[in-house]
Amino acid sequence: MSPLEIRTGLRKLEFAAGTARDPQAEGGEQQVLVEFVRPAPIADGTTVRVPLGRRDGVLRELTGQPQLMETRPSGEGSTEYHYRLRGPVATSDAR
Repeated sequence: MSPLEIRTGLRKLEFAAGTARDPQAEGGEQQVLVEFVRPAPIADGTTVRVPLGRRDGVLRELTGQPQLMETRPSGEGSTEYHYRLRGPVATSDAR
């Protein structure tokens, strides 16, 4: 089963700070934190994929199982589901 792709509802995109000379995490993997909201819940165990764009001709993305942070009313009787996903940035050559 392919991952559920998240392209809308992004609320936070934060790359690991690292040091000024080395923005990548130990082992050469850059870490990223993404928070997003959806109008419907994601089933437990579902893998999601968040495209992070291209850099130097390389596609970057974050894939994993998000953690539900909170649910809150979003107006007119609907609910908003707020998720967080953290992990290493995966890359693929897009040339």
